[in-house]
Amino acid sequence: MLEPLLRNVLRDPLPLVVVGIAAAVLAWDVALAGWMSARREAPRAFTQLAAFCGLLVVPALVVGIASATETGSRTIAGITWIIPAVAIAFALQVSYALVARLVSGLVGIPILLYDLILVAIAIGDYLVAQRGQAPEALQAVLSARDVVVGMTVGRAALVSPLTALVPMLAPAYPARWRLSGAVRALLVLAATALTTLLVIEWPRGVAAVRSYRVAYAEPMQARPRGDFVLGVRLYPALDGAPPARAVRADGALVEAFAPNVVFLLLENEGTRTAALDSLSRVLDPLRADSVRIAIGLRVDGRPGPADDANRVASIARVLQRVRPDVLFPAVAPPLPRWFFAAPPSATWWRDILTRSAREVERVRPRTVLGWSAARLDVIDSAVYRWAAQPQSPVELLGASIYPSFSGLPAVDGRLRALQRWHAQAVQRGGAGQPHWLVNVGGLPHAHGDAAQTAAIRRTLAWGSRQPWIGAAIIGEPADYDGWLGLRAANGRQRAAVSAIGLAARRMREVRTTPEAEAR
Repeated sequence: MLEPLLRNVLRDPLPLVVVGIAAAVLAWDVALAGWMSARREAPRAFTQLAAFCGLLVVPALVVGIASATETGSRTIAGITWIIPAVAIAFALQVSYALVARLVSGLVGIPILLYDLILVAIAIGDYLVAQRGQAPEALQAVLSARDVVVGMTVGRAALVSPLTALVPMLAPAYPARWRLSGAVRALLVLAATALTTLLVIEWPRGVAAVRSYRVAYAEPMQARPRGDFVLGVRLYPALDGAPPARAVRADGALVEAFAPNVVFLLLENEGTRTAALDSLSRVLDPLRADSVRIAIGLRVDGRPGPADDANRVASIARVLQRVRPDVLFPAVAPPLPRWFFAAPPSATWWRDILTRSAREVERVRPRTVLGWSAARLDVIDSAVYRWAAQPQSPVELLGASIYPSFSGLPAVDGRLRALQRWHAQAVQRGGAGQPHWLVNVGGLPHAHGDAAQTAAIRRTLAWGSRQPWIGAAIIGEPADYDGWLGLRAANGRQRAAVSAIGLAARRMREVRTTPEAEAR
């Protein structure tokens, strides 16, 4: 596990630099708070406030990071209020130092402005976590925060709790050494730069949040023949048997959507025989209800030859034990991780799909072999061009559709790219395969619950109007791996579940039954 992470860090050290800077500011806060709270000549209220900040800043950051995923949020969801409380305490400490003239205005004012913005971010994060939405101004601050952090780590900033910015204490009293004076100057410069960037990006954050308004109630087009169906992704990426808690919780999604397809992702450890047998038993009731089972094997980065051999062996076990209707030999995450790896090359994709097709033909020919684009970049374009040919072994094509920093325009851009690829393939005499929108979702934390619903609605509406799109799978099911789920980390069901569930029921009501069609 450490070796791939080390390779990713060496390839792109910027995320590690961001974490290092945050850790340095955190260490400065703790050390400074300890020094100031020990000064007997300082006002008692000031020393107590500094001690409060130094004592709780680390727990607050731990709570913020842990509460962003469902696993970490189970025991600490009730104390997330500590994050805005600590942010407010930092702003009060700097204000006290300025009013009492314990710090120069040249040092204190930039830090105060920075801390006040962090108060807005902390309150916005708390409101979004608890209620699913913050007032537009605060929601735009969250969006601006993600853009600023995303300048160094990319789209991972939209879903990762590591985007947390660390507040700063005012260094009351003059610096005693040149080194401490230099550190203060660097902190002031950093606070000024971050404040400036956040203010500059705030209008763009407002535009991103407002961009979803046009799709809040966008309807799907009726397909009476039932040739456009909805599905849902279930469970976290499995590295073993399905967790009982996830099975119970995600069962509510099955009830809400009554899906025609369910999609599950497996890690390498989740393809062991015992884990697959357990998964097959969990899926038996869905299979008995004529729900199609789609299985994908997760890939994150560029695998080596040994990984490829293990993947092919895993595919054989999945085909034998789970008997999926559709198999995706490799599925990349819809949004990159914080320490993201180099994406697999087009050559790797062609090779693994060809080898997987031979394995499917050998073990279970009735299973459909699929491929889904995740990044929709140059590499995905090249793979699609190859896979869409009539002689390609790929029987189903798809794409993951999620927004980005700009909001809904990013969804439209990805849909246009997929449509352009399909049109070009048709001109070359290919792309006769069915197409699925394999993973459709939004950014409920970055842009709000309503934005997530709007992004899903826009994608479903577009897919329902394209006769070559046969299914759309809604996911992620929950905040298992970042802020993407239909269910928040604290267990709150997001608005998209009821809204899209209602749309799904209406779509089913207009389908023509085989008996009616025969008449």
